[in-house]
Amino acid sequence: MVNEMPEDRRVMEPAFSSLSGYFVAILLLQITVLTSEQFTVSSSRSHHVVMVGSQAELSCQLSPPQNAQLMQVGWFRDRHSQMIYLYEDGEEHSGEGIQNYMNRTVFLKDALEGGKITLQIYNVTVFDGGQYHCFFKDGHTYEEGIVDLREL
Repeated sequence: MVNEMPEDRRVMEPAFSSLSGYFVAILLLQITVLTSEQFTVSSSRSHHVVMVGSQAELSCQLSPPQNAQLMQVGWFRDRHSQMIYLYEDGEEHSGEGIQNYMNRTVFLKDALEGGKITLQIYNVTVFDGGQYHCFFKDGHTYEEGIVDLREL
């Protein structure tokens, strides 16, 4: 006579093999890697103090460092949300806020491959003080950094 277990006491065997489990683990790892491609933006200094008449250099950097040449990047002022510079599709555009900076600013994008942008302001005036925002946009991911410029 063979002892058989009643149906309600039988041990359930897994529906997938260890090979299937391996593929599930690889899939989860790939999803983790894809979502970790996000970035943050940091500024060289959150507060930048310069003398009136001197030069200010405001920089922002992607973290982790990555190529930003195909991203939309730029600088704008917080006070009126005026775009100063915009770089997209390989071209630089001056924004509506550039009139206040005409012939006094340079948008340095030569370090875009390493994820860095810089705004140079020459002959700083008392009107240049305030918050400057740099931003990086890649698809649906948008991050910005803020630099507060103060003059002496």
